[in-house]
Amino acid sequence: MTLRLMLSIPGLVLTFALAQAATTPERLARTWCASCHMADGNSISPLFPRLAAQQAPYLQQQLQLFRSRGRSDDAAHDYMWGVAGGLSDAQIAGVAAYFAAQKPEANPAKRDAALIAAGEAIYRQGRESSSTPACLACHGARAEGSELAPRLAGQHAPYLLRQLQVFNSAQRPAAMAMQAIVKTLSDADLRALAAYLQSM
Repeated sequence: MTLRLMLSIPGLVLTFALAQAATTPERLARTWCASCHMADGNSISPLFPRLAAQQAPYLQQQLQLFRSRGRSDDAAHDYMWGVAGGLSDAQIAGVAAYFAAQKPEANPAKRDAALIAAGEAIYRQGRESSSTPACLACHGARAEGSELAPRLAGQHAPYLLRQLQVFNSAQRPAAMAMQAIVKTLSDADLRALAAYLQSM
């Protein structure tokens, strides 16, 4: 039976499997998260976000949104709805703490110096002419995040760009502040920001 077929049985197979297979946060991460995000959270695929050193409150919020189907994420949401749907509050808190404690690795993706410089200027200074605030005000000087904003440093640029582009859609209804900010940025600005954050 394929994973997609399993997920088509509304949460029953996956919920049972989670209850049976995962007894600790680390085992849960290695059993259900590692195939996309790697066991240490340093995803090597630009399709999936890096979770190592991500802020635990942010991870908890996102898992809760996936569990309630309050967040969709293109092709990944069927899987994430199934996984998160089988998690208790305690398991969500545990796996969030597990990934938050992992050491982030530098992103090895190819770098474009000009694009990175343009992104850094927006991230650190914002842009007065378009009323764009500096990103570091919420995400920190090193994009390490805070209790209110996610860590962005070292994240895959294609993943970041995709998320920035969907803030005005139904996929990310909880990100009201970002919906307003993204309206002040061009596609070129978004690409530059993603490139800079990936390089950090």
